[in-house]
Amino acid sequence: MSTLNTSLFEITKRSPRPYKSLVAPTGASGRGIAYIEDPALPGTAKLADGTITNGGFVTRPILAGGPGLADAIFPNRIELPFSDSDPYGTGANMISLEHAEEVEAEGYDPLHVNGFLYSGAGKTITAATPIGTEVSFRNGQFCIAVAGDVVEWEVTEFVSPMIAGNVRVRFTAVHGYVK
Repeated sequence: MSTLNTSLFEITKRSPRPYKSLVAPTGASGRGIAYIEDPALPGTAKLADGTITNGGFVTRPILAGGPGLADAIFPNRIELPFSDSDPYGTGANMISLEHAEEVEAEGYDPLHVNGFLYSGAGKTITAATPIGTEVSFRNGQFCIAVAGDVVEWEVTEFVSPMIAGNVRVRFTAVHGYVK
């Protein structure tokens, strides 16, 4: 479980596609991380890896033990956090995934704490990445698509980062296809 700097990921244009709820994987990361439905375990989420279409983004934090006392005292809060445990004894910790048409994301961090851009050989999105570059996912983070990846996004703009020194990118969804 990670505590994310949530200002580093924003859905700037929501999708009309419905939310999808899946069983959260152990140690699930929170808001802004992309997940897919695990082909080996239907109904279970795993980090998006560019092999199949994106199931969506987690849009709420995931907290140890789930919602706290304030959530019971002050009901109807707009965004309750997800639980990283099974407080109701159902045997499953569910997360809801939201699709988007446009997002902004910034920062590199393999631990999903302060970044939503993947950093790895030939797949790192930098300020020098051309507009229109095809984008996929690794480790639940945006990356440059390589041969065999499912392309679902393209780089459309570089915007001012929230943290000096970061790269902040606006991505626009495209119809998914294999590169």
